[in-house]
Amino acid sequence: MTDRPERGGPRRPLISPQTLAIVLILASLIVIAVWLATRHRAPSLPTPVPTPPAVQTGPLAPGTLPDRTDTPGAIDPAVTGADICAHDWAPGDPPTHGGDLTYSQAARHTSTRLKNDVFEEYGIPRPHDGGRSYEVDHLVPLALGGRDVKENLWPESRTAPDLNAWAKDRLEYRLYRMVCHPDAGASPLPLGEAQAALRDNWVAAYRRYCSNPADCPAHAE
Repeated sequence: MTDRPERGGPRRPLISPQTLAIVLILASLIVIAVWLATRHRAPSLPTPVPTPPAVQTGPLAPGTLPDRTDTPGAIDPAVTGADICAHDWAPGDPPTHGGDLTYSQAARHTSTRLKNDVFEEYGIPRPHDGGRSYEVDHLVPLALGGRDVKENLWPESRTAPDLNAWAKDRLEYRLYRMVCHPDAGASPLPLGEAQAALRDNWVAAYRRYCSNPADCPAHAE
């Protein structure tokens, strides 16, 4: 009895060598194309930094700036930049050396009568609301060598939009820091320059020195 050959004979491969070679070549071409596309892709642009809010540039509310005739500003001419930064002042009019106060603390003695005179000079009835409406403000602040006299005072609005007494307080603190505690590597701002900026037009000074709100944070004196 002779042996019968197995049915079907040898199995054929699912993919011929020629087809497999073509698939591998195509895959290689795809990888190369992806690499080239990634290599020549334009670099991503950095995220833009938000622009700080713009400082008000429109018409000013009444009373934002003092009347130059009534309030020309007044300073203590004997005080220098080094003096104003010291904490060795004694009370007086003007203050004198020999104490342990700042110039501002030693110079402040604004009486109720003087405040009433300032309101009367400007034709504004004193509101008696605890200072919520107005601040009898020093045009050149005491902290920068201003005098506590009528010529340096005016009723400044605390309720006007944007450019009000609170904004001027922030400017004053900014200028004081620039005079007495400048940023690392920066030269101190000359005291006379700070005084002139406030006396000439404090709104213009605010727009110059506080254009970035982060430079003029709120500060309680």
